[in-house]
Formats: sequence, C-alpha cells, structure tokens
Amino acid sequence: MIHILSSFILAGLWIAGATLLAERLGSRLGGLIANLPSNIVISYIFIALSGDIGYAASATSAVPVGMLIDTIFLLVLILALGRGIVMAVLLSLASWLGLAWLAASVSVSTVWITVPAYFVITVLIWWFLEHGIHLPAAERVRASFTWRALLVRAAFAGSVVATTVVLSHFLPSYWVGLVSTFPAVLLSSMVILTIAQGPAFARATGKVLVLSSTNIVVYALVIRWAYPVWGVWWGTLAGFAAAVVYVAGMRPLLERISR
Repeated sequence: MIHILSSFILAGLWIAGATLLAERLGSRLGGLIANLPSNIVISYIFIALSGDIGYAASATSAVPVGMLIDTIFLLVLILALGRGIVMAVLLSLASWLGLAWLAASVSVSTVWITVPAYFVITVLIWWFLEHGIHLPAAERVRASFTWRALLVRAAFAGSVVATTVVLSHFLPSYWVGLVSTFPAVLLSSMVILTIAQGPAFARATGKVLVLSSTNIVVYALVIRWAYPVWGVWWGTLAGFAAAVVYVAGMRPLLERISR
C-alpha cells in the first residue's frame, strides 16, 4: 500500500508539473519536455521494488509495442479533434484498447523487430501530420497556473501509475509493459490544452509529441539492460539521462524540420 500510494502521489505531481511547464513554452519545446519519461519511470521503479528487478526488466519488452499503440492513439486524437474533444477522446481510447488487446494476443516481444518497426511507423505518422495535413507549429501562449489544473492532471496520471503497480502482481509481464505505456501524459495534456488554448495549439503540440515519444523507448531499452546490472536506482538514473540527452539532441533537428 505504501508503494501504491507513493506512486500515485509522485507520478501525479511529476506529470502535472511537467505539463504545466511545457504549456508555457510553445508547441515545439513544450512537446519535447512534456513527453520526457514520467509515469513509466515511477511505474518501473515501484514494479521492481514491489516485485523483482528481473520481472521489471522483462516487462520492458512490451514498451516499443505499447508506444507504437500510443502513437496511433495520438494520431486518432489529433485527427478527431475536429469532431469535439469528447468524441476525440472516445475514439482514441477505443483505438488504444483495441490495439492493446491485439498486441497482447500476438505478444511480439523481440525488440530487434519491434523497435525498428516502432521508429519507422512513428516517423511516417509524423511525416503525415507535418506534410500530409500540414499542421503548423504554435508559439508559446499565456498560461496561468491553477491548482485545479494541477490536481486534475495529478489525479489522472497518478491513478494510471498506481493501477500499473497493482496489476504487476496479477498480470503477465508483457501486459504490464503495455499498461505502463498507457498514454496518461498524452491524454491529459491534449485534453487540457484543447480546453485551455484551443484545438489548434493542442494539435500542434501533439505533432511534436509523436516524435518526442521515441525517447520513452530509449529509456526502456536502457533500463532493460541497466536494472539487472546496476540495480533500480542507478539503472533509472542511467535511463533518464539517456532520454534527456536524446531529447536535447532532437531539439535542433526539430527546429529545422518542423513548420
């Protein structure tokens, strides 16, 4: 219970703070910061602490597939925003649930297959958003801090992470890997950005989130190796450092190729 409660509080505050900060930086930089590893970091720490390191490391085999599902989820959400936020959320969640069920049924866990497939499909989806429907970038806007927004984001994200920790005691590791990538950050960020600043800003940020989400797979691959070798805490630090370096290197590229 301590692990579950701690994961709820820490993940909620982490994700809520990151998205509020990113909201003030414009769609390019904000999209990069908002999608740094957050719920997956805390999920795997507590999965390892409440179970074992080997189980947590093996669960990462589902992360590339889970993130591919998240990318398609985000694509559906961006495209469906024209029909209203409620319809967009329902359609995107339906796509996530259907694809997660399909992935768990097939259970492809060979990272040499899933990682290249994830990166190729993600780049194609970004290309479609950038050049196919020509989503423009959006600059930073005034975003006032509100406790209500913070608490809503914290409650949603914290609930997802806490549920992942609970499920780790009952589900096979592959399913836990899928659940750990549930798009809590993507969903809460897109919904709040749409309500607060309009669909155009949310869609522009979503386009960047498609590419920046690749750092989650980088994080998972590093902890897959580092957890059994260095332990939970040093392995987590190594994974997060790798993700930050990856995102930092992505920023100048994104500035050149994004409209």
